[in-house]
Amino acid sequence: MNIQVNKHQLERVVIKWLDKHFGNLTPKKRNGYVNSVFYVNPSNEVMMEYDKGTERVYINYGQIWLKIESLFHLNYSDVQSIIKVWLEEDYKLEGVTPISFTPSTYYKLEED
Repeated sequence: MNIQVNKHQLERVVIKWLDKHFGNLTPKKRNGYVNSVFYVNPSNEVMMEYDKGTERVYINYGQIWLKIESLFHLNYSDVQSIIKVWLEEDYKLEGVTPISFTPSTYYKLEED
């Protein structure tokens, strides 16, 4: 079966997937990181870091970005533009630039 979807429909499908899997991230601050807000999952694992100084949101590559690329067969710029819409809609982060990052280790945000 060959199913055709337009760009807007695909964007909405990906955003719905993001909402289901990452729509419950909790923003947290950390001592020593005055310009950053970390978004963690219920296990306190960092999924995103918003740098207020640069207006960039660093998206965990292995946990979010790669999954979107693989599941929906999208390239970097398509993933970036969809995540940008999602961040604006769900996290009210206007005018930010999503960037993929690969943490050197899979890390949790430890309490200060």
